[in-house]
Amino acid sequence: MRSRETVVVAVLTAALLVVVLQHPGASYTGWATCVMTFGVGLRWLQSAVPARGRMRIGLRLLAAGFMVWSGGQLAWLADAPQLATATFNTAMLLMAAGAAWMAATRRLGSVRAVLDGLIMATSLCFISWAVALGPLYRASDGGTAAYSAATYPLGDVLIGSITLLMLYETRGPRRRSVAIAAAGLLTVFAADTAYASQVFAGTYRPGGPTDLGWFLGFAIVGIGAPRADEIDGTVSMVTEERTWNHLPYLPFGAALCVGVGELALRGGRVDGVLFLLMILMTVLILVRQVLALRDNRLLNRRLAELVDDLRHRAYHDPLTGLPNRALLLDTLERRLETGRPVALLYVDLDGFKPVNDTHGHEAGDRVLATIAARLAECAGDEVVARMGGDEFALLVPPAAAEDLAAAVIAAVGAPVPIPGHMPGHGHGHGHGHGHGTMVITGAGGGSPDPAATVTVGASVGIAVGGTGAGDLMRHADVAMYAAKLRGRNRAVTFTPRLEPMAPLTTASAA
Repeated sequence: MRSRETVVVAVLTAALLVVVLQHPGASYTGWATCVMTFGVGLRWLQSAVPARGRMRIGLRLLAAGFMVWSGGQLAWLADAPQLATATFNTAMLLMAAGAAWMAATRRLGSVRAVLDGLIMATSLCFISWAVALGPLYRASDGGTAAYSAATYPLGDVLIGSITLLMLYETRGPRRRSVAIAAAGLLTVFAADTAYASQVFAGTYRPGGPTDLGWFLGFAIVGIGAPRADEIDGTVSMVTEERTWNHLPYLPFGAALCVGVGELALRGGRVDGVLFLLMILMTVLILVRQVLALRDNRLLNRRLAELVDDLRHRAYHDPLTGLPNRALLLDTLERRLETGRPVALLYVDLDGFKPVNDTHGHEAGDRVLATIAARLAECAGDEVVARMGGDEFALLVPPAAAEDLAAAVIAAVGAPVPIPGHMPGHGHGHGHGHGHGTMVITGAGGGSPDPAATVTVGASVGIAVGGTGAGDLMRHADVAMYAAKLRGRNRAVTFTPRLEPMAPLTTASAA
């Protein structure tokens, strides 16, 4: 659709250019611009139909602005310049209000968004003053023609700044519409600036190429009218995420280029207004950079917190909060490398599987978390890790290994409360037989018993020394299996005599 409109606009512009060149001073371009702006207003009014909320109001204001501009063009053709100027200014106010209304979001009220808008507005003011307004001000004797001509670029600065800010804040399918409309409005801005410069120089002639700039600019704005699929049901043209972060610097860069050219043309003499505008632009840029640095620091802090959180998750068990196998092995290897004596206690819970089978995994998780807390309390400052499932490990000084193993067995064997247990359900209200078998206590009946508990045991394998972390882990594992074979709920220290017991099956260790 837009490709066909672009071809039509290109053909009409080329035809008008031929007319302008063959009939200079004729009013054909003025009439064509009058019809074009009215048609653009109708097109944008049509775009408002599927929109709602602020979007619909903004589109209608923009459409009204284009139609009022058509009326101003008609007044200009009727040789009523004062009425035309007032009408044009009214049209620009309507267009600015429409763009601002569509752009209104909570985020555009932020300090950074306001700074971006001020940077773009100041940059456009700088360009307009250097090209048109400054010469008009210096040469004007107070005539209304010069001041009337000056109002057009000023209005364009307002509209252009809001439109660029909208483009800066827009993403998705609506960005293309805003970008095309912004290109059209910038073309109108260039035509207004050229008109003001020609009025200042006394070279403006109606029906010249400058008039063609207005026709082309509004035609491009018409091409950029939002389509129904781009705005259907939306309430704001902008989004909550910035996309073109470099956009505020583009008009600033253009202003710098214009300033360098102005300085060269004036032989090194500096215009006072341009000097003040340049200072203002520089201050705004510096403040924006300070805010950007602050945002970067906040972002880096959040990233560091995220990295710390990910590192913690990578090396800790999510259920118990204890270090996991990876962290324990890393700590063990570092201790062995430094030559520090270390003993490894490998703990496997006895009778834990029936807890899951009888009460569900939620109760099993509660038991694991409770036992993990008890092991951490027993170990004090020593390392306690959950190796997976119902297995834990502790790194302790060799001299304290056996005493700590006895404390672990006692701590694990203490009853663990299971709130909400329903007595009489499954194996409830019963006692197992043998060491390390689940024991459930609680009152009978069919209501939840807040005092219900389960009891499990622990088989502990102890390994001291070893040529490496792998050997120490394997030795502690063999000793733990030996503890199970000897009756569970006990500790066994590894000796070479236990090596033949290494290939035990899972069934024998359960």
